[in-house]
Amino acid sequence: MNRWVGIVSLRETAPPTPVHRISLAIEAARHRTSYQLAGQIVPYAQMRSALRAIGQEHARHLEWGRYEYCVDLAGDFFDGGHPPTGLPSWLTNELQNLLYGKTNTSSMGRQRAQLDRRRPRSSPAHQHPESTRRGWTTDPEVDRTARSARSVPTSTRQRPSTEPVRSYIRTERRFDVHDVTYSALCEPPVSLVGTHGQVVREAVGNAVRGWDASPEVTAWLGLAAEHRSHLYESRHADQVTPNVLGILDRLGGTTLDVILLDAYVRWATPRKSGEQSVEHARRRAAADLALGAWVTDQGLARMGAGEAQQPARSVFEGVARQIIGVLSLCGEHEIARRLVASVWANLDRPSVEMGTDPVTLAQTAFRKEGLTYDYAEEGPDHRKVFRASVRTETGRMAEGTGQSKKAARAAAARALLDAYPQVVAAADAKRKADPVTGPASSPRPYSQPGVRHRDAVSDLAAMFELGYGSDGLLAQALTHVSWVHENQAAATAARQRDNQLLAHHGAHVAGHLAAHVRARRALGHDLTPDEDGARILTPSDDDMARLGTGLQLAEGLLTSHGESGQGRTAASDAAQAVVAAAWRVHGPRLLGRRPAVLDEWLSGLEHHHDPVTVLANLATTYGIDVEYTYDVSGPEHLTAFTATVGLRDARGRVHRWTEHLPGAPGKQEAKQATAEAVLDILATPVNGVVDDLLVRERDLLVFLLHAQLDGLGQPAERQRARMLARGDLGTDLLATSDTKAFLAWAERVRSLLGPDETAVPDTLRELYRKVLDDTRIGFGSLLHRMAASPGHDATSLVRRNAADAVRRALSSGPQATSVRDVVQAWWHDQAQATGVTIRDDMRQEVFHPLLVHLGALHETLTWCGEAAEAADTRIDVELSVQDGTLHVWLGLNKVDVRAACDDFARVLSHTLPYTDCLVGDDHVLLRLHGDHETAHHHPLATAGMDAYISGPVGRQRPTEPPSPSTPPAPDSSLASGGMWSDDDLVEPSADATEE
Repeated sequence: MNRWVGIVSLRETAPPTPVHRISLAIEAARHRTSYQLAGQIVPYAQMRSALRAIGQEHARHLEWGRYEYCVDLAGDFFDGGHPPTGLPSWLTNELQNLLYGKTNTSSMGRQRAQLDRRRPRSSPAHQHPESTRRGWTTDPEVDRTARSARSVPTSTRQRPSTEPVRSYIRTERRFDVHDVTYSALCEPPVSLVGTHGQVVREAVGNAVRGWDASPEVTAWLGLAAEHRSHLYESRHADQVTPNVLGILDRLGGTTLDVILLDAYVRWATPRKSGEQSVEHARRRAAADLALGAWVTDQGLARMGAGEAQQPARSVFEGVARQIIGVLSLCGEHEIARRLVASVWANLDRPSVEMGTDPVTLAQTAFRKEGLTYDYAEEGPDHRKVFRASVRTETGRMAEGTGQSKKAARAAAARALLDAYPQVVAAADAKRKADPVTGPASSPRPYSQPGVRHRDAVSDLAAMFELGYGSDGLLAQALTHVSWVHENQAAATAARQRDNQLLAHHGAHVAGHLAAHVRARRALGHDLTPDEDGARILTPSDDDMARLGTGLQLAEGLLTSHGESGQGRTAASDAAQAVVAAAWRVHGPRLLGRRPAVLDEWLSGLEHHHDPVTVLANLATTYGIDVEYTYDVSGPEHLTAFTATVGLRDARGRVHRWTEHLPGAPGKQEAKQATAEAVLDILATPVNGVVDDLLVRERDLLVFLLHAQLDGLGQPAERQRARMLARGDLGTDLLATSDTKAFLAWAERVRSLLGPDETAVPDTLRELYRKVLDDTRIGFGSLLHRMAASPGHDATSLVRRNAADAVRRALSSGPQATSVRDVVQAWWHDQAQATGVTIRDDMRQEVFHPLLVHLGALHETLTWCGEAAEAADTRIDVELSVQDGTLHVWLGLNKVDVRAACDDFARVLSHTLPYTDCLVGDDHVLLRLHGDHETAHHHPLATAGMDAYISGPVGRQRPTEPPSPSTPPAPDSSLASGGMWSDDDLVEPSADATEE
């Protein structure tokens, strides 16, 4: 009995097949070079490219599971392969969007640039109009009407239209609500937490006066009291990474923001959102200080010996935020609020102004005169001194110096305040004379809001389960500042104002909801997240605009005649204001129950880096310095920014790139568009559009390629993973075994670098070898995942056995030096257990195997032979060489070949170079591709192909002489192309003797 007993399923005996069964299998494989997707035929090469592009996008979004799925699937699309047909719906949709261009989704990023045959000239990806560039769409009819209205004179615009007015159709919104469920949190190690959780729980309980925490919460409170220095010294960093503490700190910070703003809006309503923002920043600093003092007094922080000698104030404040983060994480938001109220007495009342920075004080005191700052630098790079000059429009001025621009600006502002105390005293007297604005009366719905606004308020109240009493607050959330300016009387009558204050509150609420979802997912998986998995970013304006589109707020947003309400900022503010309105009614109940639109938006948030950060990470990898400069144009109310990025490579060469956007882009938007354009141009050698580049684009691409080759060092495993996910230097092409695409990429790069650039740095050769080792046998490889398959069921057992077999093929291999030696050695052992028929049709064809090829052949024969033995059936083997490729056909009757061999064939094809293993209903076809000479390639291509051919231990072609221990062939006909069989166990079949 062997390992296959109980694993292999029996089935009916297949009908007899002709003698040339291998030729039929080969012919069938030759016809499989395209894939049917949504009724259309897509070549395998195009599918590989699309899957790599989609995988890179998911990697940028830190969706590593989907990235691995796409990369693994790309390896199945080799010519002759039979990839699965039942793809997940999410992947099918993304493939259709990318290949057929059905939609312009924001999630696709730069994927289309990697597949299009020509980079657009008139409307690049980063120069789309705002509505499409930001990933949410405007009704074409509305957009066309708005443009035409803005293009005609006012007198013409006011004339009644002769066209028939379309009847109003109520917008269909989703009203389903999700009850949010999360997986259980991981349990902190007892060896780390010990009894310290009890200490923290008692301290919190004493502060809130009566609270009994569960054992789970207690354990997490003990973890929250950790500082990373103690985590390292206790040698638990391999069980709990410091990134866990970062997640708790970030979640605690968003929780504290929401607690402070919830209390603030109950007793104050500032005149402007800026006043609320400044006051919140001041209160947050005071609350942090008080919470840090409480942690210090209670002795809760667990620090390392070195840190404890002279701890910084930020250590205690960070531990306090971690404790609040745990309370929020475990559903104890009210306990967190009571803790803050107990520790900081000014939570529910106005605080005395203290600690205001001099820049803010100067801005307040000299507001009417206006302030401008100028900067200068002095000294060497390692000891720079910044000098700031501040002046008013009336001629007042002062100077200050510091080790940074911020410090210099503060020093200059302080000097200005000291120089003109009379101005400061007058501003202070005026501020004290103005009473603190109390809470405004509850807003009411508008008496005549219009049908769209009325329906939107009603729908939102139903979606968020707010009830009728919230209509006034929702009406305020849908009131744009431009509408209030034109309709002051209506706003005053309804005790209304614009949505800016609500939007500021909602921005913090949305950030807290996003942080809570992210933290629960990360800490429910394991306690060892890496930096990418622990990153929690605040939702951007683009993200909030997408939420506004999902809620369809544009239909009900009240705006002025000149403001369409379709802009990104208007949609973002309205979405933030709606979230704030829902939070003011429900509070933390939104963490457990919320509209499906909001829940799906939170689940789909991508805590990934923007193009600026992606370019910065890439530049760091290759030693490139990046610096941005800006040009400002246009009037004050329509200021437009143009960003120029300066790139300096490791050799000191400098290149600049400027990206011009239409309209009046902001500073950050211009910066991101410039970075995205650089990344787009760097991606062009993969898709074959190099010849279509403009001269300036080609020059930038040549500079970037030189910078990558010259600045490449010795990247660590994590850096290599990011390089592979980005597709740097063709690494993704080699990792997916798309050698034809890699050779094409190398040829395009060679044409860009020129004939004189023939040297390939050793660092690049080493990079290719290590990246391929990571892909084949590394932690994230398919081989490693199959070897780690959990469970004791038949499927898991088969996968683990398959991984072991492929590892043997990759590392050890047989002692034989030829294909026939491997076959006859296997026959000598296998014929004792089951019937074997071998047909050798190799004849005199030349085949040059790699050493891993011999190992693959040996393990495949052994795998299928044991399956035949377990099923008590015979195994038929046929060999043929065509066009330099060895085909080995193994016929198995009474065996469920797909169940037994699919996993083995897949991991073998993914792991070994130039090896394809195909599974049919009654056979396994092994294809070993020969003729691997790379000398005729140019150096760049040779470097990649040499790395692809070599195994993990640098094993290439067999050169050792035949082993004397190899059993002799039972018949010399094997060497001459005849047929031979084990007569002791089974008679040769009739079809095998026909020839």
